[in-house]
Amino acid sequence: MKKLVVAQSAGFCFGVSRSVDMAQKLLSEHGACASLGELIHNEDVVNALKERGMRVVQSPTEVKAGERVLVRAHGVAPSVYAELEKAGAEIHDATCPKVKAIHKIVAAAKEEGRFTVVIGMRAHPEVVAICGWCGEHEVFENAAELESWLKTKPNPWEKPITVVVQTTQTHSNFTECCELLKKRCTNAKISDTICLATSTRQQEAAKIASECDAMVVIGGKHSANSVHLAQICQEHCGSVQFIERTEELDMDRLKAADTVGLTAGASTPAWIIKEVRNKMSDEIKVEESAVEKENEMSFDQMLEETLKTIYNGDKVTGLVVAITGTEISVDLGTKYSGFIPTSEFTDDGIKVEDVVKVGDTIEAVVVRVNDVEGTVMLSKKRLDAAKMWNDIEDAVESGAVLEGTVTEENKGGVVVNVKGVRVFVPASQTDLPREAELAQLLKKTVRLKITEVNKARKRVVGSIRRVAQAERRERIETIWNEIEVGKKYKGVVKSLTSYGAFVDIGGIDGMVHVSELSWGRIHQPSEVVSVGDEIEVYVISFDKEKRKISLGYKDPNGNPWTQFTSRYQVGDVANVKIVKLMPFGAFAEVLPGVDGLIHISQIANRRIGKPEDVLTVGDEVEAAEPEEEYDDEPAAQEDALVYEVSADGVATGIAPEVEE
Repeated sequence: MKKLVVAQSAGFCFGVSRSVDMAQKLLSEHGACASLGELIHNEDVVNALKERGMRVVQSPTEVKAGERVLVRAHGVAPSVYAELEKAGAEIHDATCPKVKAIHKIVAAAKEEGRFTVVIGMRAHPEVVAICGWCGEHEVFENAAELESWLKTKPNPWEKPITVVVQTTQTHSNFTECCELLKKRCTNAKISDTICLATSTRQQEAAKIASECDAMVVIGGKHSANSVHLAQICQEHCGSVQFIERTEELDMDRLKAADTVGLTAGASTPAWIIKEVRNKMSDEIKVEESAVEKENEMSFDQMLEETLKTIYNGDKVTGLVVAITGTEISVDLGTKYSGFIPTSEFTDDGIKVEDVVKVGDTIEAVVVRVNDVEGTVMLSKKRLDAAKMWNDIEDAVESGAVLEGTVTEENKGGVVVNVKGVRVFVPASQTDLPREAELAQLLKKTVRLKITEVNKARKRVVGSIRRVAQAERRERIETIWNEIEVGKKYKGVVKSLTSYGAFVDIGGIDGMVHVSELSWGRIHQPSEVVSVGDEIEVYVISFDKEKRKISLGYKDPNGNPWTQFTSRYQVGDVANVKIVKLMPFGAFAEVLPGVDGLIHISQIANRRIGKPEDVLTVGDEVEAAEPEEEYDDEPAAQEDALVYEVSADGVATGIAPEVEE
């Protein structure tokens, strides 16, 4: 063996460290006490604690009245707590915060009437404890068991399902089970509750095992995480020794290996790891590189980190390990388990799952520390607000534009939440008309500039109007730079007059003349559009110097004159409608927008005094071209024909003979 690689994650996880630390403190301060079950899966540690006065009891019935009892890291069911209290025990709870997080998830599922699926070793004390917090549930050790159960359940989706996993399970087993559930149960709520320390240890073990000729795994044979660690190493390395202590190490199996890897389960104390390492170094010359020495230092430092105390106001970074309806569990890599109330992410009606996911790294500030339970309440909002204060102060100098949500209306203005910082915007700076209701801004996202900051008084004043004005000026300049005849814009009708409509096309008002609103006859623009309508217009003409724009609204493709010329030829008979009578004849609508003139001499085959002697507005008649030019004595004929049309869309023709 020429090289030894030691895993940085080998040894005690923070949950085990915390329970051992609590046991030692209890023994030091109060003397003899009891542990409900073996504190950890390591005989050497258990025996060392026994020598100091900690006896192991397997049931609450073995507890003496008034005896101090330590609940181990695996946790217990609610019924066990009740039995201990009944027995008169003084309970000291060393349940791992990661396990407590699972208890909260399954307890919430029970309250909601959800069916719980637990993935783990059903006889393991952690899983037994989890089941005690569940309502209706099943435990599955692997995907094969789960698949068999699903086959017996034709409708597994009858009840909503919550899925949790033992903290020391392998990700491969958990993923395989989840894939099966997702195919059959679309309503499953899955929480990846595998401990971060376990995941890290397993990933590192797999990497080292794939690069080494031999592996040594130290851990208890009854330790779930140690067993899984050995299995992972065996998948990547052909020579793996799974031992509990130094005496079991077979050095002969290592002599032929150039590179040997060493890792250990979460219940393995540092001194056993060092004993095994020293034996390997003493009996076979190992050329330790600076990397291995650094690894040793990293391990010691890491162990110290897991035991360090956290204080209110500290900024911490952790990994999201579980999300429930009320809180987000965060692994801080210390003896404390962090949680953030989900309300910090859902104040604006947003779903927490859309903002944060299991596996995300998150920064927060410590709000409250509970040393008894080993938990810390965290706040992401407070950290974001603290960071935002610096940005707010910088924004005053730089004039930067910030974005926020209007949360409330108060006397004289509105309050905008800018990443946790309350910014007051006076009514005059909201960019609303003086008579407008400020309430219309509530829950809207706005852009603003900071105009005043007083950190001591926690007062910030901003202006929406400044940003809006700047943006309007920018839009106006863009329009004038890019405007051209025929270009289309989407605009809003701002006002109406007797001669047309004024339309805002993005900060500039253009005018649509009444004649450009419709191809048909209209008397008022309000017959076609109303104030506030969103319409599409096109540029007819513009004057940059006078800043005037003439717009069109009626569809050029709907030009009735084009329709008329494509439909009728000289000589065609047309059905027309009398729309107006004049002394010299009658105007008839050939098509909507196209009128023809029937001269008085062509209305009848006899002389008449005025058109109304024969025709009435609203009459529908046929018209055709006369056989010869009309004069004061029109020729008698049955029909009249459109034979002349003026450039402004007026056709000229004669009407058929009308019997009196």
